[in-house]
Amino acid sequence: MKVTVAPTDGWLEDSIHKPLELLKNTINGKDDQKSFYQYLMRHGMYKSSHHAEDIFEKMKEHNIWERFSLYEKKYKRKWKGPNVPIYLFPVQEKRGMFQSSMKKSGVCFKDEIFFFITEQDDTKEYEALFVHEYHHCVRMKLLNKEDKQYTLLDSIIFEGLAEHAVKEYCGEKYTASWTKAYEEKEMSRYYEKWVQPNLDVTRSSPLHDHLLLGKKSYPNMLGYAAGYYLVENHLKKKHASTIALIGKASSTFLP
Repeated sequence: MKVTVAPTDGWLEDSIHKPLELLKNTINGKDDQKSFYQYLMRHGMYKSSHHAEDIFEKMKEHNIWERFSLYEKKYKRKWKGPNVPIYLFPVQEKRGMFQSSMKKSGVCFKDEIFFFITEQDDTKEYEALFVHEYHHCVRMKLLNKEDKQYTLLDSIIFEGLAEHAVKEYCGEKYTASWTKAYEEKEMSRYYEKWVQPNLDVTRSSPLHDHLLLGKKSYPNMLGYAAGYYLVENHLKKKHASTIALIGKASSTFLP
């Protein structure tokens, strides 16, 4: 069987100070490591190799590579998911008096997944992170769309469904804070005012990320929270499991 969790422990052992070298071993990083590294840093990949060394030691102590291999086997079987390379790297810990520390992050492409992590007091947090990102990967395969075809509606449903999967498989305790950020009435108002009129906006438009992440003057994590809200309302009506919905068209979830 193809090994999908890449041996980044060995890569880090040899080249933790040369992240661009590490990215030559990946699919999306093999041609232009510099710009790809910039992109991954925005999603949580380590910057400082000094801090990364400390995290790397903890990752080895906690058998992170073995742990993620078990998650991959478990959810690939449950969800009939694809074989994609999985890369584990230290997270970029934000330092400073007014910065909260980042504990875990991830970014998913249709052909590979990156996880950025550090030590967790509760190891279930690792599984919650895996569930969220691998869910994206499975859904991407089932939707089978080109990146340029994805709209804001697609993006918010990706996030809403993935976090409902976290709730279902790991427990509500492990869902992201943005799932509880807004009261239902408030979210309904925000959705109608800002999200609904822009559901067809594609990823290439700056407005897509402004709405998805709640940048500029929009409420924080607006699109993520709106996606969770739409999926939650759909689940209340249909009483379906997230696995039954994983390949459904995004329009299925519209009220």
